Amino acid sequence: MTFTSYKEGNPDLWVLDLDRSENHKISSELGLNSAASWSPDGRQLALTLTKDGNAEIYLINQKGEIETRLTKNWSIDSSPCFSPNGKQIAFTSDRAGAPQIYVMDLDGSNVRKLTYETSYNDSPAWSPRGDKIAFVTRSPGGFDVCTIDITGENFMRLTSSGSNENPQWSPDGYHLVFSSNTTGKNEIYTMNWDGTNVKPITEGGENYNPCWSPSR
Repeated sequence: MTFTSYKEGNPDLWVLDLDRSENHKISSELGLNSAASWSPDGRQLALTLTKDGNAEIYLINQKGEIETRLTKNWSIDSSPCFSPNGKQIAFTSDRAGAPQIYVMDLDGSNVRKLTYETSYNDSPAWSPRGDKIAFVTRSPGGFDVCTIDITGENFMRLTSSGSNENPQWSPDGYHLVFSSNTTGKNEIYTMNWDGTNVKPITEGGENYNPCWSPSR
């Protein structure tokens, strides 16, 4: 897994080996190194860098070497997420004036806007089945979890109370895990892909940023 840390002063990107309980720095470009996503084959990472003054999305290899700059825009481009086949990347950009979800090919070409229904959308997560992208949309109470087909059709708002964030798919693509403060405290919940069968899986404290382990 990856994480961003300021422990050496700069917001560098680190990799944590859960089997060995070891971590090492993989990207330390000047400025922000964040929001990393592994490619399905584990050979590349898409991440946001601000080394040139603006938040852009890059591809790096396992050694942390930059392979490709994918976005070249005055806007903030962030939160990259690979498609299951590794051929496309979903990301957030405010190039249209407010954060929306976009999709591009692995080389940065064929950029298309995916979301139009609401004015603020972020945190894309591509379903392992390849058919949908989950994301959050800003609502009066905070954020709601939504999904949309990769064609841009069938927008669905799955939550309706509290603030709901950081949706992640189960390995089979039929469930989502997310954090919510609908009861007054931040807890982790699961639900079906269509928003039904919502269940809390934590109790007590403050709980954020869930991530489903891969199936083995």
